[in-house]
Amino acid sequence: MKNSVIHIKENSIDIGKYLRYALSAYLKSWWWAYVLPLALCLALSVVNINFIFAAVVLLFLVFTMILFFVVIYYGLVPESRYSTMKKEMNVGDDGITLFLKKPIVKEENEDDTPEFKIEEVKLQWELISAVKGTDECLLLQFIAPKYSFLAIPYDAFDDENHLKEMLSIVRTHIG
Repeated sequence: MKNSVIHIKENSIDIGKYLRYALSAYLKSWWWAYVLPLALCLALSVVNINFIFAAVVLLFLVFTMILFFVVIYYGLVPESRYSTMKKEMNVGDDGITLFLKKPIVKEENEDDTPEFKIEEVKLQWELISAVKGTDECLLLQFIAPKYSFLAIPYDAFDDENHLKEMLSIVRTHIG
């Protein structure tokens, strides 16, 4: 196999898309924990009408608080910034190198032209567990935390061959 490095141009996604993907992955794993108590309450409502109120409380209070925890926990992990910050990437046999563009905070009296500092982050292939595709992004799933990933929008690739080359490198390294 040739030792190639693929350069992916500047890209990012907004935090709303990131959280939508994280919540979708979470709910695919834990859907039964939400459906079973609601189904039980609705079945027991035949015996006592108060179980309908218990189902409403579960739905709008308890489950909402659990989903809020998921949003806070997975939206604030350091891995989420890899997807939401502007970055360029190099993908090769030795891993993924991210070049994150961190804005420099200026004093109030300085000019308004934005300046950035480049932070280099190296991700080893052992940190990635799976690759998935959505309508808008390629998602590289991290092993830990479980519902976090590196999102690469399809428009960051030059063409379809560029994407296929990236996928071939990823698939050889994550199995």
